[in-house]
Amino acid sequence: MKNVLTVFKKEIRRYFTDRRMLMALFLPGILIFVIYTVVGRVFSTINLTGSITQTTYHIAYTDNSGAATSPLIVQSFEAYLQQSEDEKTNSASYKAILVSDVETYKQEVAQGKYDVLVVFSDDFENKITVRDGSFNYIHIYYNGASSIGSHAYEVILSLADNAYKNYFVNIGSDGKPITPNVGSSDFLGAKLMSVLLPMATMSLLFSSVVSICPDAVAGEKERGTLSAMLLTPIKRGELAIGKILAISVVSLASGITAFLGLALSLPNLMQGLNFTLTPGMIAFMGALVVTTLLLFVSIGMVVSTFAKSVKECSSLMAPFMILAIGASFLPFIVSSKSLGLAFVPFANIALSMSTLLETGNVDLPFFATTIGVNLVLTGALIFVVSRLFKVERIMIK
Repeated sequence: MKNVLTVFKKEIRRYFTDRRMLMALFLPGILIFVIYTVVGRVFSTINLTGSITQTTYHIAYTDNSGAATSPLIVQSFEAYLQQSEDEKTNSASYKAILVSDVETYKQEVAQGKYDVLVVFSDDFENKITVRDGSFNYIHIYYNGASSIGSHAYEVILSLADNAYKNYFVNIGSDGKPITPNVGSSDFLGAKLMSVLLPMATMSLLFSSVVSICPDAVAGEKERGTLSAMLLTPIKRGELAIGKILAISVVSLASGITAFLGLALSLPNLMQGLNFTLTPGMIAFMGALVVTTLLLFVSIGMVVSTFAKSVKECSSLMAPFMILAIGASFLPFIVSSKSLGLAFVPFANIALSMSTLLETGNVDLPFFATTIGVNLVLTGALIFVVSRLFKVERIMIK
């Protein structure tokens, strides 16, 4: 145990006193924060609802618009459905309601019974034709947790700008903006996160591993320092365990930094979108980030032990990085979240993260299996490293 501790201290000192190593450790967390903040500003207005077919939009509106038949915005929406190629399989049903029933129907929208509720100021369509100083407004409420509600809201908001002039949209009588999303979450925000985060997080974590692991064993082989260590009285198993413990601590430090960067950047990433990140979701994300990093590190240690040089190690790790990044695209093409996929390395990580972010819920069997597979594979690979240290033809190259 004393020898293991000696090796551990040596490795920790080497990692935390090398400027390049420190950059490799903490740069991913900084990059996650910077990239996600920029992405939030660039993509905050992107429509991610995708294709909507075979749907009937349920739209309610107040009966005080002053229109002789139906309000112009309703006519415009109906014309849009008939003329748009993307909406050819869709239709809409409309219901005029009393102004006194607005709060009731806002609850109906929140419950998903209606997709959009349009509230007009009194005699709206007549008053906007004359500039008499009246405060003429439209309030458009929708259920942001629904892709259909989010899409209908965006379309109606756009059509209103084309149909009307001299009016305010989603502005209260006090001059302050109202909250149009009456749902519990925001579909666009959740979809944005589920698309971007798995890909960016896995690529950045693996990049940090590529920066750290090649020097752990392959680098010492190349410099000749490993041969000198093998000639000391320290057992090779103790040497392997000391290095593994050190790299694990270093990786955890990197993982915590990456997770902090993720947690701090989320408000910027989700600016303007109603998305609630609960403490439970943060904890689950943290578990995914840490166990994923440990798995990546254990892969890097095996490759580093086999490789003869840092350059060879980096080349051998490239296919694993491609697999990890490729797996992060699976949520785009795999709709099934069957438990069997939780046993597929890399794929289970991407699917767990995507499901958590898109739905806000945790599939506990799938998530627990993913964490378990990560830890089991990490343990198995660490065992492989300890065995490889005892193979002379691998260690003396």
